[in-house]
Formats: sequence, C-alpha cells, structure tokens
Amino acid sequence: MSETMSPYQPPETKMESAEVVQAQVTGVPRVFGILHLIFGGLGLAMGGVSLVMFFFKSGIQEMQFEAYPENVREGMKAAMQPLYETQKWDVISTFGSMILAVFLIVAGLKLVRYQKQGLKVSNFYSVLSLLHKLFAVLIVVFIKAPVMKRVGESIDRISGEQSAVMGLVMGPLAIGGAVLGVLLMAVYPVLSYVMLNKKASRESLR
Repeated sequence: MSETMSPYQPPETKMESAEVVQAQVTGVPRVFGILHLIFGGLGLAMGGVSLVMFFFKSGIQEMQFEAYPENVREGMKAAMQPLYETQKWDVISTFGSMILAVFLIVAGLKLVRYQKQGLKVSNFYSVLSLLHKLFAVLIVVFIKAPVMKRVGESIDRISGEQSAVMGLVMGPLAIGGAVLGVLLMAVYPVLSYVMLNKKASRESLR
C-alpha cells in the first residue's frame, strides 16, 4: 500500500533544490565584506590623521629640532628642507588612499548583503589599489630616494663625518622600505580579488 503525500508537505524535488541552492552559498563574500569595512574605516581614519599632521607640519618640524644644540639647529633645518618639500607627494598619496577606502566601504556594504555589485566595486578597488602602490614606489625611487641621499650627505657634513655614511645609506633604505611595504600591503587586494572571483563566491552573489 503506497503512502499518501500530505497536501501540506512540499514536493521532495523542491526541498532538494532548496538544499542545493543553500549549499552553493559560501561565507567568503560576507567575510571579505566585513574586512573591507574594517580596512576602509581604518584607511579613512589614518588618512584624516595624516592630513591633519600635514597642516600642522611647521609646529611638528620645530618640535623635531628642539633637541639639537642651537648652533646646529639651523643647519639641520636647512638640510632637511628638501625632504619636507617632497611631502606634497605624500598628500597626493594620502588622498588616493582615502578614495580607495571609500571604494572598500561601498564594496563591503554590498558584499555583506551578497550583492553582485559588491564584487565589481571590490575588483575595481583591487586594481586601483595595486596601481596606487606602484605610484607610491615610483615616487620613492625617482623623487624621494635622491632627495634623501642629498639630505644624508648634508647631515654628514654637519656632523663632520668624512665617510658619508648617511648619504650612502638613506637612499637605498628608502627604496627598500618602500618596496617591502608595498609588497606587504598588496597582499590584501590580491587575496580579495582571487577569493571573491572564485566560482563559489561569484555564484553566492545575487
């Protein structure tokens, strides 16, 4: 005797298809959406602090030289002046970072809701972020490193050093630090691009 199906019981095929759809949803978009929101918020906050410090740079520079004896203070200020003139590039880079932070926040808000638009914005952020980091390295290599070399040579002359250690070291250190920093900071945009564009992540978005 065959069992009768209750009229209130949904068809088995519908239940199975619902289970399949549920199984295809991965938590990757939501995880990266939350991370985007965190990193985006931190980026805006840090960018704001950097801009405030730039507008008060004169006072900050004066504080830096208070520890020097009066007879070398002016010489140190003059030696560091070329480096201070490159800070306009830091401001441009900071504005770029804040724009990237806005893209992160927009993408994060959409990804936590599993919206397809979030993937597009996130991918756009990843590409722009890598270009921004390349720009930062080029600024260090072609503008800041030569200036830091000259600053180091000036400091060597003020301190009476004959071996010009600072002049030899400061430029390569600046380049090495910039390249290392960019490689570390490039991990997240690359990782988010790879993980969010996997088939399971894409198919989880609607």
